[in-house]
Amino acid sequence: MANYSDIITWFKSRSNHIIGNNKSQLTITAPRGIVDARENHISFITKKVESQFINIINSTTCKLIILEEALLTDENKKKLPVDISFIISINPKSDIIDVSQQFFGFQKKNEKTIIDPRASIDKSVSIGNASIIDAFAVIEEDVKIGTNCIIGANTVIKKGTIIQNNVEIGSCNVIGGTGFGYAKQAGSNEYEQFPHFGIVILKDNVHIGNNTCIDRGSLSDTIIEEGVKIDNLVHIAHNVKVGKNSVVIANSMIAGSVIIEENCWVAPCATVRNAITIGKDSTIGLGSTVTKSVLAGQVVMGNPGLPIEDFLILRKHQKTVIKENSK
Repeated sequence: MANYSDIITWFKSRSNHIIGNNKSQLTITAPRGIVDARENHISFITKKVESQFINIINSTTCKLIILEEALLTDENKKKLPVDISFIISINPKSDIIDVSQQFFGFQKKNEKTIIDPRASIDKSVSIGNASIIDAFAVIEEDVKIGTNCIIGANTVIKKGTIIQNNVEIGSCNVIGGTGFGYAKQAGSNEYEQFPHFGIVILKDNVHIGNNTCIDRGSLSDTIIEEGVKIDNLVHIAHNVKVGKNSVVIANSMIAGSVIIEENCWVAPCATVRNAITIGKDSTIGLGSTVTKSVLAGQVVMGNPGLPIEDFLILRKHQKTVIKENSK
């Protein structure tokens, strides 16, 4: 919980403009989405709801709202309720993160290492300060875990994995398992497993959700660079490199030896074929199947994946054909 006036003072110290009444005696218990927010919450509104903005602020009982500056038109200024305090912001979502960290304990750093007695940890494992290992986690031999890391319940960290600092791994993950690599034998057509001597390296500030598998490299390493965010139910195969500050979202599959460069966005349910490169600052659209390398800055959609300009032409042509065939 936090006092209204303390939050206002803190935002003023960051040079945010404040509009509205002073409710210095009000206690703010937590951040809350604007639809569910009540008088004792802090919430935010962005330009995404521009068409419903006036209705939202007239119906809410929330008294402390972070408001995107783009919504503060001359017309809207006249309609702002006088009993609500508005904190004007260039990026309300970012400010909600900051205020949550400052006043409501979000992402509060650990002060000491906590290891649940039900975890299984090999004696060769090194664990940095202020890290947490939850119940039934399994940490195999020669794993290195940095400072301020979290390993969720039932997660398995396979041998040799390197986890740097401020890494959060959710529950029921397997990090560093053997990849799906086989060689077909001439004559017998039988498959023989290819050796996997590589490891997984998770660099600083990586976040991994739940029920995700990241395979160790075969003769190279699988490397997840700084600041990468990986969602639930993702599969990342052997020898993959995911570049700094990229995002891989739920149900995506990244096949072996793919290189995803920095600042990429891989949308839910995307599939990326093995041994191709996804160029920096590119976007892989929802449910896309990518079979060829993607240039830097491209947006790719569809199955097979096409640059968005080609995808839209194809869709337009499909609609024309459907319309003609329905006559």
